[in-house]
Amino acid sequence: MRKDVFYPAVAVLQRVSMPVKMLGLAAVVAIPLLIVAWLLVADNLRALQTTRSAQDGLRVMRAVQTLAHAVQDWRDAADAADGGLAAVRPQVEPARQRAAAALGEANTLLQAHPDWNTAGLWNPVREALQALFNDGKATPSARHADATLQLQRLQRLSTWVGDASGALLDAEAAQTHRAQIAFEGVPPVRELTSQLRGRASAMLAHPDAMTDAIIISNMVRQAGATDQIAALLPAMHERVESLQRRGAPVPKGWSAFRITTDELIQSTAAHLKTAAMTVGTGDFYALASRAIDAQVALETELADTLAQAWEQRAAAIQREIAFVGAGCVVVLLLLGYGMVAFYRATVGGLRHLNQAIDNAAEGDLTSDAVLPGTDEMADMSQRMRNMLQHLSELVADVRSAAAVLGHVGLQLVQDSQQLADRTQSQAASLEQATSNVRAVAETVQTNADNAETIRRLTGDLNRETERASELMQHTVGGLGSLQATSQRMTEIIGTIDGIAFQTNILALNAAVEAARAGEAGRGFAVVAAEVRRLAQRSQEAANEVRQLIAESAERVQGTVTEIRSVNEAMDALVRGIRDIDARIGEMADASRQQSTALAEVVAAVGDLDKVTYENSAMVERTTHRANRLMERTRDLDEAVHHMKLRQGTADEAHELVQKALAHIRAVGYERAAEDFHDKNGPFVDRDLYLFVLDDAGTYRVMGLDRAKVGTNVREAPGIDAEAFLADVRHRVNQGGGWVEYNIVNPVTGQVRAKSSYVVPLDNGLVLGCGAYRSALKAGHQLGQAQHD
Repeated sequence: MRKDVFYPAVAVLQRVSMPVKMLGLAAVVAIPLLIVAWLLVADNLRALQTTRSAQDGLRVMRAVQTLAHAVQDWRDAADAADGGLAAVRPQVEPARQRAAAALGEANTLLQAHPDWNTAGLWNPVREALQALFNDGKATPSARHADATLQLQRLQRLSTWVGDASGALLDAEAAQTHRAQIAFEGVPPVRELTSQLRGRASAMLAHPDAMTDAIIISNMVRQAGATDQIAALLPAMHERVESLQRRGAPVPKGWSAFRITTDELIQSTAAHLKTAAMTVGTGDFYALASRAIDAQVALETELADTLAQAWEQRAAAIQREIAFVGAGCVVVLLLLGYGMVAFYRATVGGLRHLNQAIDNAAEGDLTSDAVLPGTDEMADMSQRMRNMLQHLSELVADVRSAAAVLGHVGLQLVQDSQQLADRTQSQAASLEQATSNVRAVAETVQTNADNAETIRRLTGDLNRETERASELMQHTVGGLGSLQATSQRMTEIIGTIDGIAFQTNILALNAAVEAARAGEAGRGFAVVAAEVRRLAQRSQEAANEVRQLIAESAERVQGTVTEIRSVNEAMDALVRGIRDIDARIGEMADASRQQSTALAEVVAAVGDLDKVTYENSAMVERTTHRANRLMERTRDLDEAVHHMKLRQGTADEAHELVQKALAHIRAVGYERAAEDFHDKNGPFVDRDLYLFVLDDAGTYRVMGLDRAKVGTNVREAPGIDAEAFLADVRHRVNQGGGWVEYNIVNPVTGQVRAKSSYVVPLDNGLVLGCGAYRSALKAGHQLGQAQHD
């Protein structure tokens, strides 16, 4: 990160929490605001305090003036009554009582403001007036003098209070003019008028007023008070004009004040200054009283105007303070509201996001992290929502893939175990076959060796047979000679037999001749007889020889025939032996080749046996790894199984199918089909729902939307219906399994993959439930692989 001038502040802000940051930012705004507000409020409070002080001073000054009015009325009534004006005598005591009450009220007000330091002025006046009110033995002149002295002190006290409270020195000139007129201009005029009323009326009421020079002189001197009044009026008139110049209205009582005062001045000048004494006592007293009443009315009007103005000012200041305070409070409230809103929009949003993150970390991906609005937090929350959505989809894919992989892995383990068993059996059989082939090879080798030996013996036998055949030929040839000899011998024997016959005949003839010869012939007869016996014997022997020769010839003939047969057999034997020799040679050659081939087969079978054992070991390792894969799959499923997802997963779909099967067995298909359509029931969970298809692909149950019952799966957008139905039939024929396919999600309108677990029902229908996953690029390939 490149460091710049903001790096220290950024580094500090990065190390504090958001509430501290917000408090710091609020302090940056609130502290100057509070300082300004405090300064404004403090200034207004000072102005309010000044106004309140002026109001308090006005109340005290009015109380003092009220006391002065009461004292003046009491003094004037007492003077006039003492002078002989009986008409005012009843007014004396009420006036004294009013004065005593006004004294108590003024004392109460003055005691409430010790900070004005009026005790040095007030206490003597109070004590003197109390003594004066209670002293009934004082002479009229002493009473008048004492009352006049206290009135002068009251006027100084009023001025003191006005200065101390600021009632006479207001920041607004109009108020100052009014106060000056009311409490510095009118009181001297009223005092002069009061003295003129009391003293002049007393002197006018004196019986010797028209004749006594002293009374007349005092009257004229007393009438000179009008000159003092006339001298005071221009200053008052100037202040009234100042009010006019400042846009303030002329007091309503000013006209009556001037009229009555001028009337009093004129009447005094006409009747008293000239010592004419032509005015009646009662009339003059009433005229002076009217002037005093006008003066009091003007004073009261001005005091009321002052009080009203100060009250309005106090109210305005209070309103300003309230406005400033309220504005400050409103600003602080707005700031607080804004900070709270900002806090809730940021920290609250962050807490909401953190809660969603914590929930996600704990496995709950169903938290809605969306914040309203279009600011960065809302954008972040939308991104967080998308992330949680994608993470939920990823975990759902993992769980679904783990469920499908677990199912496929279980089949793989079972197939691997069966393959291992078959491989081991095949290995054992191959080992036995190897042993047998080795024995056969050894036998074939032995046979080859024996065949070679037989070949040699056959060759020898063939040669011997050929020699025997030659000898047989010679023998046959010899037998032919023998037969010819026997024939010749037969012929010789025939010849001998003929000779014997002839000899016998000759002997017979000789005997006959010897008999004829008698004795001479006896010897010859004997010889003839012997010759005849020899001839007979020769003939017998010849017969025997003939018979023997005949028998011998027959035998020889038979022997020749047999020898010829033997010769023919020998020839056939020779040919057979020759052929056997050739064939035995070929057998020997084939045996050698077979022996060589069997040796190679034995070697190959040995290699195959080795490979088979290696395959068996590999299959065992594969089975072990498949088991480990299943364990890892279970671990993977357990690792994500606790997560709460926005959508259903394949394992939950499998559980829902099993639950539906149990429900069908419990309540029957028709009742269960109705329950499957209940969106608030246990068979519709988020985007998991049950469906039932017939063999044609028609929906018999569609838990998401009953209106789709009777529609065909081919009408569903984004699905390869034929491949889907083929996969479903294949899985149903196996008793149930997973089918994966692409389909358009009816909620989002996006093409999504779906893993559906399908099982056959007893009524020939198919029950299934699917979980959405990421879209498959080639879903049919997985289906084909599952078929394979």
